[in-house]
Amino acid sequence: MDNDVSMEIHDKKNQVRTQVGVVVIGRNEAARLQSTLRAVMSAEVPLIYVDSRSQDDSVELARNLGVEVIVLSEDNPVNASRARNEGAKALMEKFPQLRYLQFLDGDTTLESGWLGAAFMDLEANSEVAFVCGQLREKDREENIYRCLCDMEWRWEATENAEPCRLGGMGMMRISVYVSSGGYDETLIAGADPELYARLAQAGWILHVLPLIMGIHDSGMQSFRQWWIRSVKTGFGFANGLATGAWGRERRSAILWGGGLPLVSIVGAIVITGWILLLLLMYPLNSYRIWTSSVKREFSQNDRWLYASSCMVSKIPQFIGIVKYHWRSLTRQTTSVIQYK
Repeated sequence: MDNDVSMEIHDKKNQVRTQVGVVVIGRNEAARLQSTLRAVMSAEVPLIYVDSRSQDDSVELARNLGVEVIVLSEDNPVNASRARNEGAKALMEKFPQLRYLQFLDGDTTLESGWLGAAFMDLEANSEVAFVCGQLREKDREENIYRCLCDMEWRWEATENAEPCRLGGMGMMRISVYVSSGGYDETLIAGADPELYARLAQAGWILHVLPLIMGIHDSGMQSFRQWWIRSVKTGFGFANGLATGAWGRERRSAILWGGGLPLVSIVGAIVITGWILLLLLMYPLNSYRIWTSSVKREFSQNDRWLYASSCMVSKIPQFIGIVKYHWRSLTRQTTSVIQYK
């Protein structure tokens, strides 16, 4: 029996090695990239790293490890969507036998058993197009920004996830990726849920497994980084207009980040200062979130931090929405919003 089990495990590993390829994308991730690439290399699967014109030594580091590298040219906008598409195209051309692609960011170290688990889930469920797992933030106790990231990554395991609830990392069927046309390269934020929304509209199911997929390293150290990241999130909310994704989040950011402050300030100037009492709705709503079932697995202090962050982040998110529409109105070339 032991020999049968051993042979089955060996067979599964061989299937993963020949049928799963990994696309790692990154920009200025040299401090984290080595652990990311080494973890994938240990799985002995086809791997390619796509660099979005880093200013550090990311490219040299990857090449020194023996990893094939693509550096995005400047003839088209440089963003994560384009990086994932070019990496996928290169892997499919070089390894035509591949059936699945794992997309991974250069700041995340893959858990050793994840590729096998994701592979088995897709093999067992022909109606599933994409599967992802849980992420944990590295050194979550180092500061409040890392702690917030860790709480954001705690997705609820589900057999049919909402497209807007998923991040950019996970495993996808190549046949589905090809038929969908891949990621929209005109989007500099929110391209992942936009693709997932198209898959869901086509009848495909998106899985979230109760397994750790990887350890994420945001490198978050300052309020400025957190603010810029929140602006990027708002920009992504605005991107969702085309597919209907992020509707609730977009409306919430407009209300709390723009509408309520504007009404309060203008009302105080034009009518009466008592209107500023409307701003008490911020701590009241924070209290509502804190007492709700959201993030119940965390400590009371962590949940209060999360609730407060939810409200404060509405302002930079609203700025991101405004930035999106201003760029669209003025037909400005969109560039990557980088918080690192």
